[in-house]
Amino acid sequence: MSDPTKAPSAALENPCDKVWSATSIKNYISAFFGQFACQGLAYTLFSSYLSLVYTDYLGVSPAAIGTVMSIGVFIDMASDIVMGNVVDRVHTKWGKVKHWFFWMAIPVAVTIGLMWMAPVSASSAVKLIWALVIYNLYCTALTAVRLPNFAIPSVCSDNSRVRMLLVWIASEGTNIAATITGWLITPIVQIYQGNPLAGWRLLGWLMAGLTLILLFVGGALLTEKRTGADLERIEAERREMRHTEKSMGLGEQYGYLIRNKYWVLFQLGGLFNGMSLGFLIGSMGYWIMHVLTPSGLAGSNPMGLVMTIMNVPMMIAPFLILPLIRFIDSKTIVVTFIGCGAIASLAMWAVGLRSWPLFIFFMVLRQVFGSCVNGSANVLLTRAIDYGEWRFGVRQEGVGSSFGSALQKVSMGIATATLGFVLSASGYSGEGVANASAQGAISFLFMGLPGIAMAIGTVFYALSMGNKEWTKIRSELDERQAAEAAKEAAGK
Repeated sequence: MSDPTKAPSAALENPCDKVWSATSIKNYISAFFGQFACQGLAYTLFSSYLSLVYTDYLGVSPAAIGTVMSIGVFIDMASDIVMGNVVDRVHTKWGKVKHWFFWMAIPVAVTIGLMWMAPVSASSAVKLIWALVIYNLYCTALTAVRLPNFAIPSVCSDNSRVRMLLVWIASEGTNIAATITGWLITPIVQIYQGNPLAGWRLLGWLMAGLTLILLFVGGALLTEKRTGADLERIEAERREMRHTEKSMGLGEQYGYLIRNKYWVLFQLGGLFNGMSLGFLIGSMGYWIMHVLTPSGLAGSNPMGLVMTIMNVPMMIAPFLILPLIRFIDSKTIVVTFIGCGAIASLAMWAVGLRSWPLFIFFMVLRQVFGSCVNGSANVLLTRAIDYGEWRFGVRQEGVGSSFGSALQKVSMGIATATLGFVLSASGYSGEGVANASAQGAISFLFMGLPGIAMAIGTVFYALSMGNKEWTKIRSELDERQAAEAAKEAAGK
């Protein structure tokens, strides 16, 4: 069986496939800036603090803004599926991805700034309409650059080492940007004494400007491997092939996926893992403001401290797991770490703030375990795709992956809506006030529910394909491909 970790030697003649060529280094920087802009700065601000601003400073009910944001997430889910097809079809002289950085930089930046500008004197209905329209415009614009950004590893190189570095460097961009955002929030919001909403608006426009610059610079540095006439030739060959994703209708494509038991198990595991993340991120701002800050345990910048505690372990964790992947099956890693993450999250909830050092210890463990799960789970998806080819004769990398991204949005939407309704049911009134019942609900949303969701996800991941079964399937697929190649050669 061929070694999938090694790129063909002929491919190494291209500078895109050399690990430390000038072109590859610029692509690493581009991947870092792209992820920094798309998943770190404003995205952190929106996912963790937008609902807080609308409830505490604009007087909107938690259930209402939670519903609006969940609708936005579901619309974003649909745009993910559409955008995946658009990226495959819209080419320029630069290739498939580079142009989207330039085209979408301004729309993304403008919607980031406008999101915080809902008129204070308007009715709640007007504020909710404002949030609904601008949030969906933001999600659509962000999707149009975020999905191309996710595609950077596959369009920029065929060397597995280069691709791996692109993925890791991009993930570091997310964590570093989220940490910086956490430290910036408090000092910028406090610039306007007595008017924190003005500080949030300043922060929003600052993030908009940084995002604009980073997207333009990231696009300028990016070099795709297949461009121009070469790309068109490859696409023409694909259109001529039979039994590809493009030649099948959507019903047939999804029919094969639904019949692929390992793909379904992977998606169910990802659904609950995504819900865990949605509960955590969506409630974090409320927990910091209304549970942690009154305790005085986190000093003068609790947002910065919590973001550091959460993100630094996630930056380090991938390097800790590297020695394990050579000796331990990826399924074992995923199941073990998501299970341990569930235990750590529930332990945080049980300990609470009664023991601050122990609480931080469990929080660090949860983030380490969660990061290791997110970095390893996609291996189970590749096995499910191999199984689909082995079982049905159809390889569905594109639609299988895009549906997974959409399902993650579903989980985030469910978590966002649940957050709003639980807060309203607990008696949380907004306007910066949280009674004991609301504080208990917020703590459950931040620690208890994520732990429960991860525990359920553990069950589905445990039923996924192990290395022994995958090795057998992969070997049979290689034998089939070799037989087909021999048959073709004999026919010529």
